[in-house]
Amino acid sequence: MARILIVYESKYGQTEKISRFIADKMKARGHSVDLLEAHAKSTDLSHYRTIIVGGPVYANGYPRALSKWVRNHSGDLNIKPTAFFSVCLGVMQKDQTVQRSEARIVQGFFRKTNWLPKKWAIFAGALNYSRYGWFTKRIMHTIAKRSGADTDWNRDYEYTDWKEVSQFADDVLAIQNEEPMNMNLVF
Repeated sequence: MARILIVYESKYGQTEKISRFIADKMKARGHSVDLLEAHAKSTDLSHYRTIIVGGPVYANGYPRALSKWVRNHSGDLNIKPTAFFSVCLGVMQKDQTVQRSEARIVQGFFRKTNWLPKKWAIFAGALNYSRYGWFTKRIMHTIAKRSGADTDWNRDYEYTDWKEVSQFADDVLAIQNEEPMNMNLVF
């Protein structure tokens, strides 16, 4: 079975929760899976057959540590089977303009980091009002209102579709059996 690395950055915990869910599913299938926070000490990627990267969208971008990690490892990432998942509430909106905007954020991340994974997906995250400070709570409340999410900030809400995450994990396992790529990316 394959050795898989999942690299993530998670500010309020949902991206980490999704990463652990994917890891558990892959471990149940007999794979060896390591989790690494992007801001942690770097690791040797040569030991891994497949690499998955996950991050939350904040202010139309990804955490600096995640972008830096991907940029620093793009050479290795572009020659292995890789996948990316994005976590944001905007994906809950059914407005096509918003959907295209979310996809542009992901594509912009790939351009900035010079990386093109074989598979990527966007998952709805969570509203963890109990973890937010005063200012963030109000911003998230406004975003929730626009996306039709829950606005009672006296409790937390989870919107992640775990069936979608499970399907993503299956799709990633399928791509790891394909031949590695050797790409020179030009954006």
